[in-house]
Amino acid sequence: MNKPLALVLGTLVASISMMGVMALSAFAENPPEPGAVRAANAAFYAALSARDIGAMMKVWSTKSEVRHIGPRNKEVDVGLDAFRKDMQETFEMFPELKVTPEHVQIRIVGAVAWVSAIEDTERKTKAGERLTGSNFGTSIFEKEGGKWLMVYHHSSVIPK
Repeated sequence: MNKPLALVLGTLVASISMMGVMALSAFAENPPEPGAVRAANAAFYAALSARDIGAMMKVWSTKSEVRHIGPRNKEVDVGLDAFRKDMQETFEMFPELKVTPEHVQIRIVGAVAWVSAIEDTERKTKAGERLTGSNFGTSIFEKEGGKWLMVYHHSSVIPK
């Protein structure tokens, strides 16, 4: 290999290595925000358990591509209008509702975080019947304007 080519390649390798070190350094100075994601996730479950549609809508992104699949869903709720309608139906069906996330796992990559949990549920129907169960829940959040907002939630019943 001739000297000019070796010099160019050596400089290129050194530059790429330095960029990697700089990226790791920036990551160390601005680590992912598991506490902020955990708080956003907790706000979702608090709004759900309070049956508060206003608080629920504050948790969600206003992007048109948001998706929701609940344990009662026969199809995917696409967009906030479909999600709001589904939540209102759920709240009407269950005058009492408590959903508690357990075994919460959070993973953050850049401006996207996903959370998985076991959702312990307690519900009371209009007829007064008390129901309990467990769901597996997965939520995806995106960081928008410095705030973690939900763009996707899927909850499925765990068979007994």
